[in-house]
Formats: sequence, structure tokens, C-alpha cells
Amino acid sequence: MTQRSNSTGRIDAASPRGGVDVIGLQKLRATFDTTHLLRAVDDLDTVRAVLVDPDELRADLLRLHGMAHTLINGGALSATSVDETITELAADIEAELESMSALLLTIRQRIRPLLTLTPDDG
Repeated sequence: MTQRSNSTGRIDAASPRGGVDVIGLQKLRATFDTTHLLRAVDDLDTVRAVLVDPDELRADLLRLHGMAHTLINGGALSATSVDETITELAADIEAELESMSALLLTIRQRIRPLLTLTPDDG
């Protein structure tokens, strides 16, 4: 691995994947568990399962629209389950979206430490 100085005096290491900040690299070698990236793949697969076949979420959103349209706009009553309230359906949809959002944020947090490898050419 070759090294060069940058404007801050830090050394950039030339790796097969481009230059990296040596101090950041040393820190990650001591603290970063690369299996977190494999877990990020699993998290993404969970989100993809919903997004690849979003029919249930789509149907729920359309049903919620029908309920809201009837309640708020005085629209025609749409066919819906009598046992399901607008607030229950909205809460279910919100929980599903929150779960997907949390998984995406977890993926982001898993890759964020790798940004310390960015060379400071500033």
C-alpha cells in the first residue's frame, strides 16, 4: 500500500479501491465489524420484500383513502371491513412504514463509519 501526505498532514493510503485516510483506516481496523454490512443486506432484504410486492401496503393505503374521503369529504361510502376503524388502519400503515424507515436508518448507521476513510484532500 502506497502512502501520500495531504494538506492536513494525514497520510492517505492508496488501496485497490482508491485512497483512504490512514487514521480512519487504523480506527476502523480496531473497531469496525464488517459483518454489520452483511446484516445491512438482511435488513435491505426485509424492506425489499415489502417493496417488491407492495400490493398489501398499496391496498391498505387505498382503503385508508376511501375511509378518509368518506369521513372528511363526505364522499360515497366505500366497501371496507366493519371491524376496522380509520385510526386502526392508519396506525397499522404508520407502524409498517416506521419499521421500514427504522431498517433503512439502521443500514445508514452501519455504513456511516466507513466515511472516516475519506481522504482529506481539502
